[in-house]
Amino acid sequence: MAAVTALSATCAMTACKENTVIRADIVPIVDNIHVFGTDTLTVNTKSIFDDSLTTSVYVSGLDVYMGAGAITGDPFFGKTLESFYFQVRQPQASYTFDKTKYQIDSAVLVLPYSGFSWGDTSITAGTQTYTAYQITGDFSKDSVYYTNSPDRTIDPTPIGAVTVSLGNLVRSKYDSTTVLGVKRAPHIRIRLSDAVRDNLINNSGGDNYKDYPTFVSWFKGIYVTCNNTGNTIPYFRLTGGDIFSTAGILMYYHTIGAAVVDTLTVNYPFDPPNTAFYNKVTRDYTGSTAATYFASKAVSDNVIMIQNQPGAAADIHIPNVKNLPRCIVNKAELIITQVSAPLDGVFSASSRIYPSGVDTNGESYTIADRYPTSSVTALAYIDGNVRTANIGGLIFNQYVLNIPRELERAITERRKELRVRINGTQTFAGAYRFVAAGSNYSQPQSSIKFNIVYTKL
Repeated sequence: MAAVTALSATCAMTACKENTVIRADIVPIVDNIHVFGTDTLTVNTKSIFDDSLTTSVYVSGLDVYMGAGAITGDPFFGKTLESFYFQVRQPQASYTFDKTKYQIDSAVLVLPYSGFSWGDTSITAGTQTYTAYQITGDFSKDSVYYTNSPDRTIDPTPIGAVTVSLGNLVRSKYDSTTVLGVKRAPHIRIRLSDAVRDNLINNSGGDNYKDYPTFVSWFKGIYVTCNNTGNTIPYFRLTGGDIFSTAGILMYYHTIGAAVVDTLTVNYPFDPPNTAFYNKVTRDYTGSTAATYFASKAVSDNVIMIQNQPGAAADIHIPNVKNLPRCIVNKAELIITQVSAPLDGVFSASSRIYPSGVDTNGESYTIADRYPTSSVTALAYIDGNVRTANIGGLIFNQYVLNIPRELERAITERRKELRVRINGTQTFAGAYRFVAAGSNYSQPQSSIKFNIVYTKL
């Protein structure tokens, strides 16, 4: 609320108009009489580790993606290990499995593949072994969990495991076992132990099944992890439209004494309004190039590093903004150019980056240009989408972030500096990384730039 109030005050004092920040086609021509332009402001660039990502919040209408895999061979950014926790609920409140009529056969954990993997996506990517454990400690949909939250307590005995060809999974060839002659949506299947199967069935119809909260407090959930080898992190979509595209436990059973053997199923689905989840992401920069930049004591470094949270973020410090005259800021563009790092072809760059403001206490906040937060127009104007640029005859990935309102507010408030933190966007936690030229980069044409056009009041 404070950020909204500050924005309103800025507009009142500087007579800002919606069109001055939304329509680039009306940015006035620099004449150095009334309208001025500069790209010579000091810009100091640093990289920090930013681990503030929440991965347990469900937004209605949006899919839930969880990563499970490992990056162990990135010489610049080190290792990334991902696993996830989630709950399922009973098929319905007070569900009862009729053991007099039906015979249970097996229980299978279904993990739908999202269609996206990060890292080595070649057919020769190797294999990954996924192991499932039963959660025994506290786990609640009403709690907030971060990528670095303490591990949930689990029973150390695995309840199931499967080894997957990552190359086939990436190409959506790792389909379910054919069921009644029908191929289902791509997913991995982990056959669960008979003990888990029988425990679920034997408790049906009892007090533990009376409603959803009671069930998940009894059967606390499942932890999915891997053997932490390779260079691929597949992402799984827990939300879907049917029993093969929604994460959950699928029970197979048949009718006792039927003349023709039938195959029946009942599903214990992931249901985000009623079940908890979160993605665990661990970064290990030991021995990597990134570790040397995190440890740098320089005021400004020659490169900046950006990963999807959690991970490296670019901290941009622009001092002395209070020395700019009170003005209407017509344009304020941060231009960030990617430079090469080892294995760029394997570990792809972010398709979009996003800026947050950072206050004097080091806390991040929503920048003025993002308001109203419900506006897709405001988000589109900030931009941050990857594009290509020709620099010296070579093609580079480049990002442009438009933040005129935030600069205008910093000038009005006479701040000592404008500080902006830049992360990758968050659809897939832990994916993507790139290195960009900082303010002291050896090739000045690629260095970060802050282009401003303003009208004096």
